[in-house]
Amino acid sequence: MTVTDYVVVGAGVAGSLVAARLAELPGTSVLLLEAGERLADGPATRDPARAADLWGTEADWADETVPQAGLAGRRVRWSAGRALGGSSAVNAALWVRGNPADYDAWGAYGGANWNRRSALDAFRRIERNDRVPASQAGMDGPLPIESGAPNAWSAALAAAAHDLGLAPTDVNGARQDGVDTLQLTARSGLRVTFADAFLGSGGASRAGDLHVVTGARATGVVVEDGRAIGVTYRDRDGSARRAAARREVLLAAGAVRTAHLLLLSGIGPARDLAAVGVRPLVDLPGVGRGFHDHVALGGVVPAPASAPPLPDGGGGVVVFARADGRPGVPDLEIVLAPGIPGTDAGSTTPELRFGVVALQPRSRGSVRLSSSDPLAAQPIDPGYLTDPTDTDIATLTAGWNLVRRLLGSPAAAAVATAPPPPIDAAGVRHTAGPMFHGVGTARFGPEGDPDAVLDGELRVRGVAGLRVVDAAAIPVVTRGHTMAATAVIADRAAALIAAAHGDAAHRDAPHGDTAHRDAPQRVAVSPTRAAEPRRCRPRPTK
Repeated sequence: MTVTDYVVVGAGVAGSLVAARLAELPGTSVLLLEAGERLADGPATRDPARAADLWGTEADWADETVPQAGLAGRRVRWSAGRALGGSSAVNAALWVRGNPADYDAWGAYGGANWNRRSALDAFRRIERNDRVPASQAGMDGPLPIESGAPNAWSAALAAAAHDLGLAPTDVNGARQDGVDTLQLTARSGLRVTFADAFLGSGGASRAGDLHVVTGARATGVVVEDGRAIGVTYRDRDGSARRAAARREVLLAAGAVRTAHLLLLSGIGPARDLAAVGVRPLVDLPGVGRGFHDHVALGGVVPAPASAPPLPDGGGGVVVFARADGRPGVPDLEIVLAPGIPGTDAGSTTPELRFGVVALQPRSRGSVRLSSSDPLAAQPIDPGYLTDPTDTDIATLTAGWNLVRRLLGSPAAAAVATAPPPPIDAAGVRHTAGPMFHGVGTARFGPEGDPDAVLDGELRVRGVAGLRVVDAAAIPVVTRGHTMAATAVIADRAAALIAAAHGDAAHRDAPHGDTAHRDAPQRVAVSPTRAAEPRRCRPRPTK
């Protein structure tokens, strides 16, 4: 049995950041457990434009939702990274912070810890942004943010946006609405995952004691006398193992698996847990509720034979706007990028791909258990397009029509032969799908909020020594890609944990050598001895 100060479950966006930060604290030991493995370098793993090549592979949890009533009864794929770096190892690497107003809105749920200023401070510690000199903005963090180079494709699309009154902007700046080139977590066009940035090519922080174990699938949180004292997991050979935490257990397994781990551990709606054979320890009705994701439409239009050559590193743009056409805080995102049809299409002529994203969906779903078996597939129900007002459908329809106007502009003729055809509500239901930006399954909220699983410091209510430090904690999804929002959660978590354990000097400090370290170190991976978990004594349910 391994014993460390902290046990972190999940080496994705949140887990990589939190584990690295805590390991830098003097005299602090951290164990980081990851169900997946380190991905081998190759075109598919390093080229963000080839992210879809990784879906359905061993690097992807490759889940599926339950039939979605709002999507005409369809089941849809639910992808999440199962690798060092988590979803930052398999996504499109787009870095969109979200609107500053989003982080102020979190303050209504979590108090003074959450606002636009604390989010900006987090980004300054995390990012190394090629648009903003570090000497001016303090953005000298370990994660490189790279903007696409100007090219004929992005110029044509930006001109089309300008024709519609959409001004150039920095979508990660003070004003989000407008048109911008895509920004990626990349260096020289190659993907940089959170594990790359915070753990190096995978090892202990130079200043601390961090041990990373891959192929370790967490199966539950061990709770004794109302306190989390460790986790159980299966190693890559399927053997049962246990890791003990002297201080805290930190869940960073993603919105779906963090919720499942809480439920499997007896933390959740007591009646529902008992119905599937899980002994309730703490009755928290909000666990698994409030699940939501950005819902999106996608499409492709042919490019003309005279289209410019495809640029290296992609050549797309992103547009943020309002469905009602007014200026202000957006509720729509439009991504437009060139590509080549699949090899089975028999064509090498470029095409223009587009996505329409509803940024503030009203629909809500859930993550539940159907079995007490921690290795069994469990229900995932994002509840897409179930908002009774049909606002989500109206937003997507408005976004589709905006794409039609953009690609019908004369300026877009260089890269698109024609706009896509019109779409109606039935078409939206039959074609909409996920963005894999799931949040809210263990959200924070004020005392007395019946659906709040966490307090404003990300501590699980009713269980000492247990925090959720990932996207599950987010109360309302941001108007951006949740890799960035999850990093804010993790950055704040690291500061709160350090302060709680007497390391106040690190509360808001940059992360030392890690921020300037480009040369990665090796992951230290060693097997742990199997040990039977101690029996958990149940606490009275609330």
